Amino acid sequence: MRAWRISVGALLVVGIGLGQSLQRYQNEVFTSIKVTKNVVYGRNYAYVNNQPEDLYMDIYEPAGDTAQKRPVIVLIHAGSFLPPFAASQAFGKAPIGTKEDSAIVELCRRYARRGYVAISATHRLGWNPFLSTQEERAASIIQAVWRAVQDGRALVRYLRKDAATTNQWRIDPDRIVMGGSSSGAYVGLHVAYLNLPSELNQPKFTYSNSQPFVDTTALGLSRQGPNGQDGGNAFEGGSGHSGYPSHIQAVLNLGGALGDTTFIQNENIPVISFHGVDDNTTPYLTATVYTAVGNYPIIEVSGSHDIHLRLYEKGNLAALSPEFMSDAPFPGLRPFPGVGFQPWGWYSTSTPAEKAAALRYIDTIMSFSLPRLFKVLSLPTQTYSQPVAGQDTVIDLASSLAWANRSAGETIRLYPTPANSPLLTIESAEGPLQHLALYTFDGRLLCEATPPSNTTHYTWLLPDYVTPGYYLVKVQIKNYTIPLRWCYISP
Repeated sequence: MRAWRISVGALLVVGIGLGQSLQRYQNEVFTSIKVTKNVVYGRNYAYVNNQPEDLYMDIYEPAGDTAQKRPVIVLIHAGSFLPPFAASQAFGKAPIGTKEDSAIVELCRRYARRGYVAISATHRLGWNPFLSTQEERAASIIQAVWRAVQDGRALVRYLRKDAATTNQWRIDPDRIVMGGSSSGAYVGLHVAYLNLPSELNQPKFTYSNSQPFVDTTALGLSRQGPNGQDGGNAFEGGSGHSGYPSHIQAVLNLGGALGDTTFIQNENIPVISFHGVDDNTTPYLTATVYTAVGNYPIIEVSGSHDIHLRLYEKGNLAALSPEFMSDAPFPGLRPFPGVGFQPWGWYSTSTPAEKAAALRYIDTIMSFSLPRLFKVLSLPTQTYSQPVAGQDTVIDLASSLAWANRSAGETIRLYPTPANSPLLTIESAEGPLQHLALYTFDGRLLCEATPPSNTTHYTWLLPDYVTPGYYLVKVQIKNYTIPLRWCYISP
């Protein structure tokens, strides 16, 4: 999408002097990070083929951390809601449109070293920028935003469900921030402020026949998901984990926009924003965005300046008072004059100098956001006399699943999946089942079973403490173990 922008200006990065204590959420308290990649947080119908699609995130945690309730920052990549291959062609940059986006990964690592749980997530992608009329293009991208917002809300519900049940990520359900870069920031902003059916009925979001662009009964846009999920309403959507709240406490907006500033009422959700004033993909003020390829008009949106103007008028920036009310032009807004799209990003074609320049922007993002996040989230003061040492670790859940798919083929069956009761059946054409184990996706063992000798068909009743969610079932046969994915939904 399109935008406008501002100059860097030197801000001091929050730091410490020799002999001073380290303050959590401000300084790099932790030396190392644990990354769990490809955690499934939901499932819904894809744009292209209406087939069920898993939704993934990577979770960055401070290694060696013992805190039981930690604030969360969810960051979503840029890419104009296009699939990665299309986003790379449109912007001439890679990686873009993925949760491996260089700037997002760097920010996640920096926030994690300061004590946050940081998440790089993706969502359902796809729309058609080549439709022949502006109305059709506008409808297509608004539907893409809608799908992404449904997924974003499911991710928040996943986190709150985890906090209320297994608590494997040890997050604070009352301190959740969502945002990202460019189109990723659109998601956080709309999760925060798009919450009334009347907002979809504005003329700019309707066809010439007065029908809304978003058909909230359509497959993939409604309250219903592919595994029988029912979000209760289309704003929550069917991407999973119904029954848990999806509201967030703040937005971290890196060059994003809102479909209309009238979405903002008095929700009391503060926004911390960074925006290139000359961004030609998302306007800093209010303007029509254009396709990245062909330069065709799509729809008018409002960028960070006009978002903060409306936030200020509606009292949503009160949480920044009094310390940051002198921010110019508005509290919580850091414009970068004279620069454009995602100056904090770098790509496979970037030179060392371009990467170094991007990292300086990230330095500014950190130095500006850290004290303001501390304020708006009402974080506790925690000091450390020395850094917490640890070891960098990466757990990639996708690799084990891919191996399972290659190895098992059709010889091992696990059903039903999804299941609406804690009862699953395993059938083996490879030989007798020797041992079964149920794991969470971050590798935590929940329960085990040993079928009777020479059993090739086994029905396993799981303990009551196994809650709905996604799991790995490790099936031992002969001299090897095959991990299979299992989905348990609410009865």
